Amino acid sequence: MTIGETTPANTGTSVRRWDARTGRPAGAPRGAPPPRAPVRILELHGRAQRYAWGSPTAIPDLLDVPSDGEPVAELWLGTHPQAPAEVVDTGTSGRRAAADLVGELPFLLKVLAADKALSLQVHPNVEQARAGFDAEQAAGIAPDDPRRRYRDRNHKPELIVALTPFRALAGIRAPGATLAIARGLGHPGLIAAFAPLATDPAGGATQVLRSLLTLPPQAGEELAAGAVAAAERVSPDADEQLRRAAELVLLLAETHPGDVGIAAALLLNDVTLRPGEGLFQPARLLHAYVQGVGIEIMATSDNVLRGGLTPKHIDVDELLRILDPRPTSAPVLTPRPLATGPGGQLRAWDVPVDDFVLREAVCAGGSVAVPDTSVLLAVEGSVEVAGTDLAGSPLAPLTLRRGDSALVTGPAALTLTGTGRVFAAGSRV
Repeated sequence: MTIGETTPANTGTSVRRWDARTGRPAGAPRGAPPPRAPVRILELHGRAQRYAWGSPTAIPDLLDVPSDGEPVAELWLGTHPQAPAEVVDTGTSGRRAAADLVGELPFLLKVLAADKALSLQVHPNVEQARAGFDAEQAAGIAPDDPRRRYRDRNHKPELIVALTPFRALAGIRAPGATLAIARGLGHPGLIAAFAPLATDPAGGATQVLRSLLTLPPQAGEELAAGAVAAAERVSPDADEQLRRAAELVLLLAETHPGDVGIAAALLLNDVTLRPGEGLFQPARLLHAYVQGVGIEIMATSDNVLRGGLTPKHIDVDELLRILDPRPTSAPVLTPRPLATGPGGQLRAWDVPVDDFVLREAVCAGGSVAVPDTSVLLAVEGSVEVAGTDLAGSPLAPLTLRRGDSALVTGPAALTLTGTGRVFAAGSRV
């Protein structure tokens, strides 16, 4: 298997674009499949996204291909028009777009490999996305304008499941904890910046972010540099919370020197997921992935409001309008067992949205039944995927080895047999 690129020259098909009028993929109403055809299990080939924060080795290693030394940040396994996956269609002489067989999937499954921190960001809910998209359309902002904030009319809830220890920032930390960190670092600028948390614990994060993100560039760089100098002075004997905050500041400064987002990041809960744990990012929750490899699934959307740790466009007013400033714990999820037997286990991460369902089959030499699945990705071992359609007719089986993926073109009862781990993505819509 090779790592597919996102340019039309390498895909064999044209890259579909968003319809600038509707905020949906051009030529395909959201969720509308093509005419019903026989259900098949087909080999799926994803598309790589080469962002600067990616790992040069993690995704090539999963796919068993040589690394070229350049970062590979994500592998997209879906029908998103920015990087549409393809299937090996046994009825034709080559590959074709997965969307040709299933329409637009309501979710996008990814492998995400971060060596460096992603931007501080928040996603709108459905109502905010629709209103924002329609307003920007009425204002005549071009879809490819870097100032464009709403590129479609959908929300973008996300779930990341760790394959390796995975560090992330998620949700506004308890104000007392942030204030203790600021005092522990001892930098006057940080102490002053976070002071609103003491007088307004429920909403002070909005004022803190506004003051930080609107600092003149030189003042922001000086505050970031002061935070780094303070972090370097933290004693190894300091309490764990302060040591971890100092470590975060130094880690972010390596890749985002002078970015005031280094200070803003201290507002958030700092968690490291163990392999198998998940982190759900609902609408309006400020978050950032810091480092690690995971399986990510999200609603099909490209709506992101950024607030630091990025050279991309930042709209402070809009981010703060969307943001939920209330303190919360990080939404860490442990998988729930769905079925356990001598052949293995099926488990899932429960999320409060209908756009996607993520399950994992852990096959231990026997068989595991998997329902309601559109996309499969093997991350360990070798597993045969077989099943029947709704009429009870058998489907031609397909073997998945580590790094292989498959598309199921319609409703089917699937059985996975072998030894390995397979993530199965579907939806309730």
